[in-house]
Amino acid sequence: MDRLDYARPLRVRFASAPAATLHVGSARTALFNWLLARRTGGTFVVRIDDLEAAGAQGATGEAILRDLRWLGLDWDEGPERGGAAGPYRQSERAGVYREHAERLLANGAAYERDGAVWFRVPPGTTVVHDAIKGDVAFDHAAIGDFVICKSSGGATYNLAAAVDDATMAIDVVLRGDEHLDDAPRQILLARALGYEPRRYAHAGLVVDAGKHKLSRQHESAGIDGFRRAGYLPDAMVQHLALLGWSPHGANEARTLPELARVFSIERVGGSPSVFDVDRLRAFNARALRALPRDEYRALIAGAMQRTRLLEDPAPDAALRWIDTFIDAFGAEVHTVGEALEEIARLREESVTIPALELERLRSRQVLFFLDAVSQYVDDQPELRDLLLAHDLPQIGAEFGLLKEDALQAVRMALTGTHDGPPLTLLFPLLGHDRIMIRIGAVSSHILHGRGLEPIKYGPGGVPFETIRATPPEPPSNRAGT
Repeated sequence: MDRLDYARPLRVRFASAPAATLHVGSARTALFNWLLARRTGGTFVVRIDDLEAAGAQGATGEAILRDLRWLGLDWDEGPERGGAAGPYRQSERAGVYREHAERLLANGAAYERDGAVWFRVPPGTTVVHDAIKGDVAFDHAAIGDFVICKSSGGATYNLAAAVDDATMAIDVVLRGDEHLDDAPRQILLARALGYEPRRYAHAGLVVDAGKHKLSRQHESAGIDGFRRAGYLPDAMVQHLALLGWSPHGANEARTLPELARVFSIERVGGSPSVFDVDRLRAFNARALRALPRDEYRALIAGAMQRTRLLEDPAPDAALRWIDTFIDAFGAEVHTVGEALEEIARLREESVTIPALELERLRSRQVLFFLDAVSQYVDDQPELRDLLLAHDLPQIGAEFGLLKEDALQAVRMALTGTHDGPPLTLLFPLLGHDRIMIRIGAVSSHILHGRGLEPIKYGPGGVPFETIRATPPEPPSNRAGT
């Protein structure tokens, strides 16, 4: 196939069956077509191929349009926008297909049998000049005659697609290679109807980590699921764009207009591409960090309001709390959904402490220290900007605890983990009441669970020690004191 002329405006189309959500493989196809249209200053046509779903309840394609809008893929012609080549739902084009079937019957290219209309495949070979896969030859003997109108009178997919692509003046049919076998049938139909065949380009499949085709039922197959999980459209677009397409340069964080400026079919591959959720999560984390602070705050506030974790409108104090949350966790979470999980954990009144970590806290000095920390918190009018790196070790020293042991004891009592944001951020996030409750729960569990008797050995008989008090060093006996 000759190289595309990117200086000429191209009409391209995205045709999808109606579904509850846009499949990620279909989303990649839609994106490639949108980029090609925008690169050439052409026209992006959206069509709903709902012949099989015609009359089915809820089979309107509205979810497909919703997901396209979320991705930022606006269309120039199609449902809701109209256009001179409409209608753009196949269920509304029955008369167009019937007229073309009658033309094929009249010129002898088709015949009726058992109430259906069959296309008569002549002897020979059809070569699909594919812009991605190169020339692919199909022996007509292997194709055989095929049905173009069912006994019910409805057109089949291949007739409808061939007619629509021709009458809508589509220049390039860019789609997934699961449709490659349809191309020779649609070329034969177009020629029999007197139309010049379209130019074709079939990109490799989108597969999962096991190199299996992503079915519509796959848990990672739907755009709507990622939207509801808190992914950003920019991150999804950046990931989809790199599934089978390799642009010049190493920059992965391109916007839609930037992608459109450099897109070309020649750099689209025909081999399968893996939809890697972990890579998408990394893209999304980068996109979140790149957001202006007010947008990041509004994103989290909106998600909290939708899940009833925050009233609407949000009070100023709540927005300050979200700012603190972003300072504490904003660089760590990959999605807004993960942020909500962290927020829910911060709202809990108790935490689960691993058994051996609880054993490390099982000493009188640690209990006294945690009680003193509770008193310290109770005395503070404001938990922001406390000098905890100084104050907590100083309190711990009163009970013979080393600085590291004191800080780790507080973190473990409050979070059940060794890792996390600085305590100076964690304290205002938890707030006075939750800090008191969490420390109280740990102290109560130790005292009323097994008491203060430490265990001597851990798993595998390894000697085990609690956090021990370190006696203060005796004063030096220098002469003259």
